[in-house]
Amino acid sequence: MDLVLTNEPELINEVENLGKFATSDHSLLFWRINVSRQETSTKEIRFDYSKMDLNGIREELRRCNWDEEMKGNVIESWALF
Repeated sequence: MDLVLTNEPELINEVENLGKFATSDHSLLFWRINVSRQETSTKEIRFDYSKMDLNGIREELRRCNWDEEMKGNVIESWALF
């Protein structure tokens, strides 16, 4: 006896017996499963870095007096950053 077991019979569309499996007394079964995937929309924010103003960022970084900004210890510098 060769079986396809399921707790949702409506998922199984058709079962086909493909004959004996090699030297076994079992049959090879082929079946189709009815599934559908649901589209999910995400509200996750994704940045498009290809549209960033790279020249503007560079200009802002050039304007900064890094010697002045980075004097002091690491904790103070990180807090300013």
